[in-house]
Amino acid sequence: MINTGRTQLDRALTYSEMMNEGRQRMTASNSEQDNGLEKRLDELERKVEHLQKVVQRQLRLGREAK
Repeated sequence: MINTGRTQLDRALTYSEMMNEGRQRMTASNSEQDNGLEKRLDELERKVEHLQKVVQRQLRLGREAK
């Protein structure tokens, strides 16, 4: 006979759930850290793009001077 009193189905745990002892935890501090990292990443990407443009401009000017 099937146990109808059980409401949850057995399923495989995700990797995160396994690492968190079967629970998914997301704290406010983790979210804030992620937001801070994303902002830093965006800023670094903008700086890299700027430097690439500067280098390309210098290379063009060097070729024109010859």
